[in-house]
Amino acid sequence: MKKPILLFAIALGCMFTSCKKDDSGGDGDILGTWSYIAYADDNGEEPADECARMDLLRFKNGNVFDYEYHFASTAGDECIEGTHSSGSWTYQFDSKVRLDYGTENNPDITVAKFSISGDILTLTFDEGNGTYKKKYKKK
Repeated sequence: MKKPILLFAIALGCMFTSCKKDDSGGDGDILGTWSYIAYADDNGEEPADECARMDLLRFKNGNVFDYEYHFASTAGDECIEGTHSSGSWTYQFDSKVRLDYGTENNPDITVAKFSISGDILTLTFDEGNGTYKKKYKKK
């Protein structure tokens, strides 16, 4: 009688000490600083120009992120630092990340499927009329 109880206790202990499933969406961690490298949609992939490569996306501890946007001057001869956005992020099921650019009273939420392969982060957005991807390289 003691043998089945002991086996049951061992099995129960194994269930509670098993590894947690990783929902990070790939073989890497989304935390860190990423520089923009490409845009892709049904028409193909477009590498970022020199100015757009200065765009940075930072995922920080505490589920905070920020984004630095750059744009070319009207003459096209210099890259100008533009908008800085920040917000909160959380992992969601099915390798998705939820980005909230808004405030507590006025949320601005975007959900993107993400994958990480080596040092490349791919965010896939679906806005109802097709998908597009933004690719970033870890700095």
